[in-house]
Amino acid sequence: MDTPSMPGLARLINRAARTLARDGDAALRPLGLRYAQVPVLALLRNGTALTQKELAEATGIEQPSMAQLLTRMDRDGLIRRAPNPRDARSQTITLADDTAPHLTEARTQLAEIERRALAGFSAAEIRTLEQLLTRLNDNLEPERAGSGGNAEATPHSDE
Repeated sequence: MDTPSMPGLARLINRAARTLARDGDAALRPLGLRYAQVPVLALLRNGTALTQKELAEATGIEQPSMAQLLTRMDRDGLIRRAPNPRDARSQTITLADDTAPHLTEARTQLAEIERRALAGFSAAEIRTLEQLLTRLNDNLEPERAGSGGNAEATPHSDE
């Protein structure tokens, strides 16, 4: 039986994203972290308190998926929830005190994965790749492009 394949470029991007996620999970597991948590950790790293809605919007993660992610992070003791002083219907999310010390090691681990992924690329090629992927994401998510580009936290950002 002949199965349809994904278009070439989409397949390659998907494969790279899945490989980065797999390797990120393996590197972060000893720290009690998961790669999917990186965007939330990056946004909360400086003591910032954000709502679930703000986290979902900033990361591009759908609300139901963000709710599940935050529930697991809360269960694992990575975040704290508190009543939102601006809106009694929501809560603010902050990093738990024990989480912050792991972020430096997590950043080191993810930087090593990025170094491996970009081995052999020149600085100009890396800049071009970043620009092209940003444009690709902006094209796919035009509502986010108007708000200053791609807000997603990536391993290359300063988690």
